[in-house]
Amino acid sequence: MLDQINSVLKKIFSNEETIVFSFAILSAFLMMTFFGSVLTPFLISIVVAYLLVGVQKKIESWNVSSSVALVMTFTIFIVTGAAMLIWLLPILYIQLQAFVLDIPGLFNNFLEFVSTLPAKFPDLVSSDQIAVFFQAVSSELTSVTQNLVKSSIAGIQSTITILLYIILFPILVFFFLFDRKNILDGLSKIIPGKREMFSNIWLEMDIQLSNYVRGKTTEIFIVGLCAAIIFSLVGLKYSALLSVLVGMSVVIPYVGAFLVTVPVVIIGLLQFGLESDFYILISLYLLLQILDGNLLVPIIFSDAVKLHPVAIIFAVFIFGNMFGFWGVFFAIPIATFIKAVWNAWPSS
Repeated sequence: MLDQINSVLKKIFSNEETIVFSFAILSAFLMMTFFGSVLTPFLISIVVAYLLVGVQKKIESWNVSSSVALVMTFTIFIVTGAAMLIWLLPILYIQLQAFVLDIPGLFNNFLEFVSTLPAKFPDLVSSDQIAVFFQAVSSELTSVTQNLVKSSIAGIQSTITILLYIILFPILVFFFLFDRKNILDGLSKIIPGKREMFSNIWLEMDIQLSNYVRGKTTEIFIVGLCAAIIFSLVGLKYSALLSVLVGMSVVIPYVGAFLVTVPVVIIGLLQFGLESDFYILISLYLLLQILDGNLLVPIIFSDAVKLHPVAIIFAVFIFGNMFGFWGVFFAIPIATFIKAVWNAWPSS
């Protein structure tokens, strides 16, 4: 038995590079598990810097020098970030504040709508079911109120943390962007011995992830903008807030589209009822989701990330359970990394 285990281990760890790589992966996993919240601004800064490298290369393709392209890229980042802080975030804050103030009215409207269901659909819903539903809602409301009080206290600490992240974020992006060559060279010097497997993994990851990150950013912008236009035309409340949610939902493949549909339907139903405006809203929203999945995604990505949909959904659930929100956010990059490791791992 021990000889068989030893034989298997020798096949898996066939050379020094595989052992070093396994140790590096284990160290990274432990750091993410125990220091994930601390490393959050670093991870986001690395993703943004990686995205900006593509912008820099695009500018360089217009016969612009590398240094000038680098300055122009960082300027675009600062201007875009400032625009979001000055224009978008205040709008989102105002709409979020309005939504919180409207929660009692929305809740009453929801209860009134539910109470009319037995009369409208007597074959589907009974009065006894509605009574049980109201009892369950009242018990849940008590626990929600207690959680809101706890969250409001914790929110003060979260606000301070977010302010620190906002200050650190552009500084980290600056260093990761302007000094990335020295950082990569320094990391490569840490790795002892041969680096053939590391190079193969990096090449595959760079090709697939660069297309994925830049394509996903484009998809977020287009879907969010189209959602904002649809919600504004219909006159839906909290249109900016819901548009941002719809745009960000594309980060979570398949599952995100389903999750974000729930608040859109609920807000539309409470605002318009079962009237023509509600059906127009839902029809246009579903049309947007269909066009995104069947037209926009194939055009933008064109098989950039060659993973089966089942593998993607599996990765979302597994890494989401392991690392929470950021596990969901980075599910496809992690799955792509695992695939690259599998392809580059020595067979003997």
